[in-house]
Amino acid sequence: MSLRKITPWRSALLFAALVLTLGIFGVGLQASGQITDKHVKDRVTLMTSQKAALTLLSDMVAGRTVFDAPRAKAARRTLIGTTGRIAKRFKKQRMDPNSHARTEIWQHWDDFEHRAETARQSAKQINSKSLSGLRRTVPAMMQACFSCHQTYRSTPNAFVTH
Repeated sequence: MSLRKITPWRSALLFAALVLTLGIFGVGLQASGQITDKHVKDRVTLMTSQKAALTLLSDMVAGRTVFDAPRAKAARRTLIGTTGRIAKRFKKQRMDPNSHARTEIWQHWDDFEHRAETARQSAKQINSKSLSGLRRTVPAMMQACFSCHQTYRSTPNAFVTH
């Protein structure tokens, strides 16, 4: 078995996989309480769908899952659809003790909306036709998610989501 050269895109990909593994996109509900606000639950459902799709794609890119073009295409479609609904799900300020949303979302709405659109455009650019296409395009999607979460999502506890 030969060692592969660590290229910049491989480094970025390894970093992104680590971020996913550490739970930056983690989901679940806190054991001490459920999310009671329907609108916040809808946000959690949206983000959970995105996490599942992005996890599948990153697993394919990292070789943890065998590349499967139809499944990659379905994950891409999920990301395009869900990222297109981010702004709608966050339009009205709704908070829940078990939510990760920061109030800065609504204080800097234009920036938040711009980041959601950046995520949507990144989702549209995902090349799901080949493994090499995924390797070139998935890191931009991961970066779009990470950038928004870094700014507008509070540091998650082990079992809490948006």
